[in-house]
Amino acid sequence: MKKYLTVLLNKVFKNDIELFYGQGSYVEIKNVRYCTSGHHYSIDCVLFVKDITLFEETQLDGLKYLIEESWRYTGLDSEKIMLITSFDVI
Repeated sequence: MKKYLTVLLNKVFKNDIELFYGQGSYVEIKNVRYCTSGHHYSIDCVLFVKDITLFEETQLDGLKYLIEESWRYTGLDSEKIMLITSFDVI
């Protein structure tokens, strides 16, 4: 699932990521786990940002939107997700 989401975000939604965060920006999915107590999937990811001025405008809302769109392709779109996000400037 980790590899699948990484490919979806960095290949399928590459143009959207570059539109939101600048040319050369990408997302790394660190972990995808199912939380049995909360009955949801926990997605831990890092956004590597190339242009900090674009990041100031969209923050992590754009990343949340892109992950939710990618999640629909997994076939688990009826399951809830929780995002653990961080960013790094490259």
